[in-house]
Amino acid sequence: MKRILLTAMAVLLSVSLSAKVELTPLFSDNMVFQQNSQAPVWGKAAPGAVVRVTPSWNGKTYRATSDSEGNWSVKIDTPKGGFRKYSVTISDGDPVVLQNVLVGEVWLASGQSNMQMPVESWRAVRTNQEDIAGAARYADVRLLQVSRATGMREHDYFSADFDKWKESSPETVRNFSAAAWYFGRKLMEELQVPVGLIHSSWGGTIIEAWMSEGAIGAYPELSASLAGVKALSDNESQREKTFEEEIAVFTREANRKDLGKSGGVAVWARPDFDDTSWKTLKLPAMVQERWPATNGIYWFRKSVEIPAGWAGKELTLSLGPIDDFDETYWNGEQVGSGVLWNKAREYTVPARLVKAGKTVITIRCTDDHGNGGLYGAADLLFIQGPDGQRIRLDNEWKVTLSVSFEGMPKSTAREPNLPTVLYNAMIRPLAPFAIRGAIWYQGESNTPRACRYRDLMASMILDWRALWGYDFPFYITQLAGYKAVNDIPGDDDWAELREAQDRTTRILDRCGMACIIDLGEAEDIHPVRKREAGERLARLALSSDYGRKIVATGPRFESYKIVGQSMVVHFTDVAAGLKVIPSGDFAKDRYGSRNERVEKAESGVLSGFQIAGPDRVWHWADARIEGDGVVVSSAEVPHPVAVRYAWSANPVCNLFNSEGLPAWPFRTDDWPGMTYGNL
Repeated sequence: MKRILLTAMAVLLSVSLSAKVELTPLFSDNMVFQQNSQAPVWGKAAPGAVVRVTPSWNGKTYRATSDSEGNWSVKIDTPKGGFRKYSVTISDGDPVVLQNVLVGEVWLASGQSNMQMPVESWRAVRTNQEDIAGAARYADVRLLQVSRATGMREHDYFSADFDKWKESSPETVRNFSAAAWYFGRKLMEELQVPVGLIHSSWGGTIIEAWMSEGAIGAYPELSASLAGVKALSDNESQREKTFEEEIAVFTREANRKDLGKSGGVAVWARPDFDDTSWKTLKLPAMVQERWPATNGIYWFRKSVEIPAGWAGKELTLSLGPIDDFDETYWNGEQVGSGVLWNKAREYTVPARLVKAGKTVITIRCTDDHGNGGLYGAADLLFIQGPDGQRIRLDNEWKVTLSVSFEGMPKSTAREPNLPTVLYNAMIRPLAPFAIRGAIWYQGESNTPRACRYRDLMASMILDWRALWGYDFPFYITQLAGYKAVNDIPGDDDWAELREAQDRTTRILDRCGMACIIDLGEAEDIHPVRKREAGERLARLALSSDYGRKIVATGPRFESYKIVGQSMVVHFTDVAAGLKVIPSGDFAKDRYGSRNERVEKAESGVLSGFQIAGPDRVWHWADARIEGDGVVVSSAEVPHPVAVRYAWSANPVCNLFNSEGLPAWPFRTDDWPGMTYGNL
């Protein structure tokens, strides 16, 4: 028996000693190393193991000994980039061989949904179909998709979709970031070297989620949120279990408070219940029309007259989709329920319940997040009789709020909008992989605190650079136009966010911005024209990092002077000159509707400028191009002191340089905006 145990231990020991090294998805087949660098390679092995890394481009072996926890790292010398395929052998005695390895340029792409938006988004299927079909021609644009995850602590490891790098192909680019892929494709075309793209983004997220604990610590208003994150378990399953326990207690208490039910009986559903004190609401509608930003338990009631010919016959009650859950009653008896917010409700009313004359329909609606209510098409609300005739229900109902869900627990299991959690899980484990730089498309979720974004954006960039240990270039995508055109000049939170992005590029070295103010769409926060966005980001890199003699950006405000009743604004980056470029066929998507200002802009009149005097009241201005500047004036402002351009969420503006790149939104004043002081 003793011999058997010793033999078993020897076998286990030999297995552990020869086990393959563990690598993150950064090091896999199809990967790209940054050219002309000392590229870090790291992983885990048995404690004290000697790990050898041998790239085929030079045949040199680099050695490291793993520490007491099994961690090891080396730096390997990489050659000039090219399309030759290499292998890299990593071994602690049992080799792992990485195949189809390239050396070229590596970029990190991050942000929220506009960076996450894939090449084949539902709206871009036709727009990008040809590019998708031809993606294999760009097989040496390699893609690494970081899986979305949150972390309450800093992580050393991350997961990747497909578990490794992939070559560009019709199958792989479909769900990859469109802005990033078009950026990488442009670089490869111009530089004639492979390009590696690491995509790590999450839609709807705030910038604070992408910052480290050290960076967040500089902002006192975030200390409570940060403390809450640190108090949470780093185990997602445990966080979900805690939430389930908390929400179960909350739900029991909410149901206990609901006066519409007593002892499990829906007393507010009884036909003789007096609902005269309730509010009225024309359905379909969201309850937030009456109770703004309030989730909870709502009750709806409506009296209808049932024809004599329907008595004693089965009926169909159609209510359309109900957000989120419902219990539906017919004269006090439940006839259906649903738990899916986007599923239309259609219930059968048993013949035994159908009587001629007055009938009361009651709906108990539980709205646990977002908006709630009966929100489908009007023609989905009806009662249908056996003869096919219908009684319409798309009209006024009685409604009341029974229980407010203020203070309802929220799940933190997969919640990305907490400080540090995306940095911890989706950025920290990528370092110190050698990258050339980063591109960024985010800000929509921070518009209510746009003024604070001035500091946050710069802090995050410095934070990431400190993590990597060098000041890599960082290129920002400025927010595109969005929302209905505002015909009243003045303050705007989206404009202030764009200004914060602009200021970041002016105070940090090796930081630039691609203006896409002309690519936005009034009715979609996710503009479809991501190829132009990606290629404008590529222009910045080609000009600043790769020495290409190209115009990298549109006109940027430089200075102004007051000349009589006018203000003359001067720009840099005008190329061969300033010009007006209407949106043309794209105007309908860009502006949503046509009005006088849109018509003038589309006819070639320089638009987008507003002007104010000492009273700080803004007026739309007349403007004309003179050389490298624009003369701005208004008959309503005899003594101008300030000018703004493209200063609204979706500005009607059309100033470009000769390269067809749009002028950056700007203002000459420093008056406090609408988000000033919002923390």
